[in-house]
Amino acid sequence: MKNPTEELLQLRNDIEQSQHDLIRDFLNYLNIYEIEEEIFQKMLQTLTKYTQHTFRITKAIETQEIIELVLVNGIKNKQ
Repeated sequence: MKNPTEELLQLRNDIEQSQHDLIRDFLNYLNIYEIEEEIFQKMLQTLTKYTQHTFRITKAIETQEIIELVLVNGIKNKQ
């Protein structure tokens, strides 16, 4: 097993790279090839906010699915 700190750092770097790639792709679709650094940073901050929000929603969905699965299995096992 790798060093957990290194794994977390790599995962964070992967997310950051993915966000940069997404911004680049959107700009390419709009045929925009250069923007000011300040605008890029604002876009990145907005994307980070939405990424965190989406992550929370995804975790809530997963939690709800687990709860439903446990309840359904619990009910089936009791019958």
